[in-house]
Amino acid sequence: MPDDPEAVDPALFAETPATPLDPTEVFDTEPAAAPVGAHLERDHEPRFDGDTSALPPEVCWTLQELVAAPHLTDKAKKHWAIVLQYEQVLRSRLSELGLLLEVNREHRYAFTRQADDPSPHGRTILRTRTLSLAASALALHLYQQYLTAPDDPVVSTTDLIDHMFAYKRATDTDAAAFDKKIRTAIKSLDDASIIQPIRGTDRYLILPVITAILTADRVEALTDTYTAIARGDIGDTAEEDDDE
Repeated sequence: MPDDPEAVDPALFAETPATPLDPTEVFDTEPAAAPVGAHLERDHEPRFDGDTSALPPEVCWTLQELVAAPHLTDKAKKHWAIVLQYEQVLRSRLSELGLLLEVNREHRYAFTRQADDPSPHGRTILRTRTLSLAASALALHLYQQYLTAPDDPVVSTTDLIDHMFAYKRATDTDAAAFDKKIRTAIKSLDDASIIQPIRGTDRYLILPVITAILTADRVEALTDTYTAIARGDIGDTAEEDDDE
């Protein structure tokens, strides 16, 4: 206690009028949830000359990301939070372009896909990526690796190359050329944002969107194809393309 009696504000010890307590408030362990969109409902300056959007800038930027990028994950914290908060708004805006929003809360990613619009007036907005059979074989391997260790989905370049050598035909004696094909396939998966390089290493992070790319039916079909390749029943994995 300070020696100087004037150093303490007497108001600190003033009696407070008793206020009846509401038991539901006292024992409610979860705070009331704020209305969805509350923290972005504010006046905002136009982002550019001629901007007439009624949506907050953050929602506009997330909408752009959903259209332009292959997908987004919870690693993009700001975009992911907007997807969860403004999901219905984003779905509506995307549907105007003939696009559907896919949100996977379990694996925490979102992406858009082209809607199957029967109208002859509809236009295709998204481009279809084409992966070689070699890249598809690697994608199947990555899918299996992700399911095995979803909390640590990391693979090395060496692991991917070793895996693919199981599909090398016995008559193929050019190991260097085969190695080059595999590395090209790895790069195509990186370009498609299915894997992400870990800086300073030769390893890759398997992105959770792999679970959307490979459905159960597709996994079964690819497994049959690559089993036949390994037996030598059909040609090698670098000679054909596979649409994703």
